[in-house]
Formats: sequence, structure tokens, C-alpha cells
Amino acid sequence: MNPSSEKESPGQLTAEPPSEKSPEQNTNGVINSSTAEALESSAVSTPETDQEGPSEEDLVNLRRISGKIPVEAWIVAWFSGAERFAYYALQAPLQNYIQNPASGFGRPGALGMGQSVATALNSFLRLVSFTTPVFAGVLADGHWGPYKTLVVSCGLYFTGILLLLLTSIPPALDAGAGLGGLIGAFILIGLGVGGVKSSVAPFTADQVRITGKQIQTLDSGERVIVDHEVTVRRVYSIFYWCANVGALSGLASVTMEKYLGFWTSFLMSLVALASGTVVLILGRNRFYRRKPEASFRAKLLSALGCAIRGGFNLDSAMPAVQLEKHGRTVPWDDQYVEDLRQALQACRVWAIYPIVWLCYEQNQTNLVSQSGQMVTHGIPNDAVSSLNPIFVLMAVPLFEHCVYPYMHKLKLNPRPTVRMTLGFIMIAFSMAIAAGVQQAVYNAGPCYNMPLECAASNDGHIPNQVSFTLQIPVHAVSAVGEVLWSVSGSEYAYNKAASHMKSTLQAVTMLTLALNSVLGLAVSPAAHNPNLVILFSSFAGAMTVASGVFGWFFWTSD
Repeated sequence: MNPSSEKESPGQLTAEPPSEKSPEQNTNGVINSSTAEALESSAVSTPETDQEGPSEEDLVNLRRISGKIPVEAWIVAWFSGAERFAYYALQAPLQNYIQNPASGFGRPGALGMGQSVATALNSFLRLVSFTTPVFAGVLADGHWGPYKTLVVSCGLYFTGILLLLLTSIPPALDAGAGLGGLIGAFILIGLGVGGVKSSVAPFTADQVRITGKQIQTLDSGERVIVDHEVTVRRVYSIFYWCANVGALSGLASVTMEKYLGFWTSFLMSLVALASGTVVLILGRNRFYRRKPEASFRAKLLSALGCAIRGGFNLDSAMPAVQLEKHGRTVPWDDQYVEDLRQALQACRVWAIYPIVWLCYEQNQTNLVSQSGQMVTHGIPNDAVSSLNPIFVLMAVPLFEHCVYPYMHKLKLNPRPTVRMTLGFIMIAFSMAIAAGVQQAVYNAGPCYNMPLECAASNDGHIPNQVSFTLQIPVHAVSAVGEVLWSVSGSEYAYNKAASHMKSTLQAVTMLTLALNSVLGLAVSPAAHNPNLVILFSSFAGAMTVASGVFGWFFWTSD
């Protein structure tokens, strides 16, 4: 396998000079396809391209649009959808699988360990999943490259799901293998998820081979700017949309869990991951594969060490400073130090992420339990978590084809950090709504603030008499916020990272998920009745404060 294979193809857009972007972005290879054209309704069609870049006046007055999206980016986005299909097919039933007993009555269950333990074990899976990307990102940038990292990670992932499947069949559960198999599977799945998450997003954006900004004239006669950054945003929106299509597997998974057994949900997950991995392998000769830098890890650690010894000042890592003060000749240049400085500065915006993820992941934990306390009209309670990806699927095209184009016509080009701030505010609002819904549950009988736990519930069979449809606004508002902050955050990480640091910087964003998992473990003992109104209100308050602090520091940041 050649880790640095590149291709040329017809239908190219003219790129800007190599000096503006990293070497990996200087080769054009945009491949047009009928599928991509159909989905890319707002992309450029039969344009005339000016040879010169936009002037200062053009940058102020002309609308910015996306270039064509190469078919390779669609393939990787499809793989991402298959991987997310696999993840949510196994993840959606986990709260019930761990929390509820296998009694054959009431909600589906297997291990019967209670809500707090179920929430804690779900947090453990996320902790493993999002600690791993830091190491996988270094592997991708310094040794294997993103493609090999993805394939190896899928192998670990597959093995973990297989273990979960085999220990969830009724004979294995009867033999007491369920908990041990679950923990072993969580470790393998976490390693696999971490490896995939470190590389799949930047690997998708790597397939965009056009760079910079170009003037083009549309068939309508309008002159527009085809902007690389807008194209990357579009790629990440497509990537995110495909991932949320995959997330709908939760609907099928929880239905299978209820009527066929948990093992069928895990089998579906296994098949989905296998199919996605096969597509990734079959397409290996089409992809642009960024060449890893063999000395990446040593250079990174050494440069950071020089900065730390110099009083946490990156100027101390400059080659001239090292030679003058220490008589050392270092294996990097000034540009490497500047790239590292930019990467570290970018990391500051993710300080808020652990709190954001903690709120977001209530969709898969405590909001699932909340719906279990409500009247679901025959719908599995954990199917409600699929409302989030459904609303995301509606929100992504709404923003890409309506909101953003309209803003560009008004000459408004909101920076990623502005979009992120607005998204954070929406997440805070969704948690406030969740607190209100929980209070409505507590206000209803038969068990009031102890749903499913009083004698009137008939051993947990009769929920409080309030409809689960009250949860719909929680998921709708959360989805809008998610599109704003998550897509923008990935775009920000990719554009800020030098070519040899893209997977590593993406991995740092995943590390915030690991920190969130620690927070999740810390708050999980409070995740029980009658404390849930206070819990959701606390999330809303913390998110509101964090959003204000983020906006104060980064609203005007590029």
C-alpha cells in the first residue's frame, strides 16, 4: 500500500499557487459525478474561471460558494455513515441492556444494574473511545497515515462488536458472561472508535484538492468566489449529514431489541461496520492519502519539551534560539514552530467542549431514561434518541441550501467561532427545556417524583401519565445547536492545522470527549429520581455560563 498515492483527473478547478497552502493541497483532483452534482445543487455548474484571484473589492462584494465535491469525499462520507450506523445500532440499546433486568416484563433489559451504573458504563465506553484518538492521531500523522489507521481501527472495532454479540445471546447471559463480555467489548470498540474518529473527518476533507479562492462566472452571469474554506465546510456538512443518516439505525435497533432480543441489534451493527470497511478497502486506489511524517512524534515531543523548558514559550523552540543558547541543531524549522503555535492556539476554543458534550450525550443516557418514565404509545423508549439525528438531517440541508446562501447574498460570512457560540447557546436552551419536561413528569401520576418506583406503577409497568412527545422540542433545539457548533468545530480544526498535524488536532477535539466522560462518571451518581430536574437545570446553567465565556473570548476570532 502506497500511503501517498495521488491522482489527476479531468474536471479540475484551478488552484492557487502552492505557497498559500500545504503541499498536500497543491494537487488538483476533483472528480465530478452525477450523484454529487444532484446533491450539490448550490455548487458551481459549467463555470468560467478567472486566472487571477479575487481582489480586495471582490472579497467584500462577491458571494462565496462551494466548489465541486469530489467523489472520493462522498465515498469516505458514506463509510462514515456506515460506521455511525454500526455505532448507534449497538449504542442505542445499551442503556436498557445494562439498566433493566431480563425479567420478560416491562422495558427490555439484560443485566439489571440500574440507571446510575448504566450511565457510568456508557461514560466508560466514551472515555475509552475518546482517549484513544490522541494516540491514533499521532499514528496517523507520523507512521501509518490516515487510511491505514482507519482500516486497522475497523479491525479492532469489528472484534469488539463480535464479542458483544456472542456474550449477549441468551445462553451466554444465562451463564453470566454478559458483564465481562460487555467490558471487554467496550475496550475493543473504544479503541476502534477512537482510531476512526481521529482520522475519518480530516481524511474526508483531504479529498478536496482545490485550494484558495477563485473567481468564477455562473451561467446566470453572476461572478462569485469559489472558496476553499466554504468547500471544506460543505464537505463537513455532507460528512455530518451522512453520519446522522447512519445514526437512524437506532430506530431499527431498539425495535429489534424489544421484539427479537439485544443480540439481533448487535448483529446488525456488525454487518454495517463490515460493509463500510469493505467499501473503504475497495476504494483504496481512488483516495488521496496524505503521507505521514516519519519523525512526527519525536519532533512534536522535542519541540514541546524545548518550549516547556523555556518557560512555556514556543519562541524557545525556534532553531536559532536552540543553537544560540544550547548549541543544539534541531530537526525542524521556524515554520514548524509557527504551525505548532497555531495548533495550540486553536486548541483553546475546545476548552468548553467537555461541558458541551456532557449536555449533548444526555440524548443517549438520561433522556432515554426520561422517556422510559413517560407514555410512549407503544414506541420503544430508547427510540426517542433517534429524534436527534432526524432533526439534524433536516437542519443540515436547511443551513447549507437556505440559511448560509442567504447570508452570503447579504455579504454576511459568519466565522466558525460565531456559529459555534450560537450553537452552544442552543444546547443550553435544550437542557433548560429538558428540565421543564422532567418537572412535567414529576407533576404527573401515578408515581410523581418517583416514576416507575411506587406501588401504583404495577412493578414498573405503568409510567407517569405524560406523553413522550414533550421531548420533541429538546431534540429539535439540540439538533440545530449541534449543526452550528459541531460542523463549525471540525471545519475550524481542519483549516487551522498544518498538513502534518490534521489528524492530531482532530484527535485533540476527541480528547475533550474523554474529559466529558470523566464528567459523566462524576455526575452519574446524581442521575436518579427525584434529582433529575436539578441535574438538567445544572447542565443548562453550566452551558449558559460557558457559552458566554466562549463568546467573550472568541466571537471575533478567525
